[in-house]
Order: sequence, then C-alpha cells, then structure tokens
Amino acid sequence: MPQRGFTLVELLVALIIVTIVATMAVPAFTGFLARQQLASDVNEMISVLSFARSEAIKQRNNMTVIFSPPDVSNSNRRPESCRNNEIEEEPGGNNEESIRYRYSGGCYWVVQTGAGSESEILRVGQSANIASPTQAFSLTFQSLGDADISNCPDSPCEMTLTTTGESASTPSVTLVIRTTGSIRRKESES
Repeated sequence: MPQRGFTLVELLVALIIVTIVATMAVPAFTGFLARQQLASDVNEMISVLSFARSEAIKQRNNMTVIFSPPDVSNSNRRPESCRNNEIEEEPGGNNEESIRYRYSGGCYWVVQTGAGSESEILRVGQSANIASPTQAFSLTFQSLGDADISNCPDSPCEMTLTTTGESASTPSVTLVIRTTGSIRRKESES
C-alpha cells in the first residue's frame, strides 16, 4: 500500500502562494485600519461637539469646547485623562505661571462656561489625527444652540482630521461648525 502525503515541491508551491496572498493583504489591511481610526476620531469629535450643543440648550447655559492640539506649548494644563506624554517646559522663570505644557496627542473637552477654574469637565475626546488648526482655541455653544466661533482661527470654524505615516493616502475629513451651531462634514472637492 503506497503512503499518501505531500511532496516537498507541493509544500513549497503552497507556501509561496500563501506568502504572495499575505503580501498583498497586509497593505490593504493597514489602510483599512487607518480609515477606521480616522472615522472613529471624526465620529468622536462630532459626538463631543453635539453633546456640548445639546447640553447648552438643555441647561440654558453656555458650554465651551476647548481644543488643545498636539505638540503645541500651552500654559493651560489638560484634564487628567488627556495628559499623555506630558512635558513641562520652564522658560527660565521660577514661578508657576511660567510653566508651559506640551503633549503628544490632540485633546478636546467640554466645560460649562463661566464656572470658574474649578469647572467640571463634562466630556473629553482625544485624537492624534487632528491636523488643523494647529493652535489651541475654543468655541462656545450658547443656550439657543448657536455657536460663538470668534476664538476659532477660521470662520466658519473648520477642523481637519487626517491620518499620518504610511496611510497618508487616506483622504482627510474636515468638520465645519457654523455660527448657527450646525456641525457638518465638508464636502470633498473632487
């Protein structure tokens, strides 16, 4: 009775086919993961902005969303959950007011406007994919749902999220916040 099995040549051919398929699948999978992370970041930002607007209407009190971009020196310290890779920078003075902070990722949080320095943080979001604006700013949703975007670098207020690194071919997403309080994705210009 002859023994059944695979020859060495058959095993090598099967191994080569599996290697070729895996080589083609890995870049597609990394692109998929980058698109999913970007979509998640966009949805989280829309969720936080919508929350701030709805709370302003519900509580009949202004709600401010504060944005702290990555790698920007800032005198304000972030909420505890956003202090990833915090670096304290002292510009030579010895008083606490001269201490500035720098963080590796982007962060944004909602506070009730006018509640003072001890204001409660109502919601926090983080993203390493925020590409613009590159400076810290805030926007305030008013009790009727309108937005005060005067502190935003652009009018209407635009925030662009994009992937970085090898997956940079993924198209960026721009969110637009208008003075009416509407939060929309900007239509791509293709």
